[in-house]
Amino acid sequence: MWGERMTLPIWQARIGAAVAAIKQIAGMPDYAAHLEHLRRCHPDRPAPTEREFYEEYVRARYADGPTRCC
Repeated sequence: MWGERMTLPIWQARIGAAVAAIKQIAGMPDYAAHLEHLRRCHPDRPAPTEREFYEEYVRARYADGPTRCC
């Protein structure tokens, strides 16, 4: 593995996966995973913008009530 030359897309994917893991550990939501969840489980719902997604996350995180849709 170390002797082989790795292409840039492979490194980008690995860095992206590492960033997603760090965000998950820190409790931050993953916008791409949320979009995938909406596509699979709630196809009738419109997809929020990334800004709307994070605003809703902050509202849900610091307000009382349920924090999961399903």
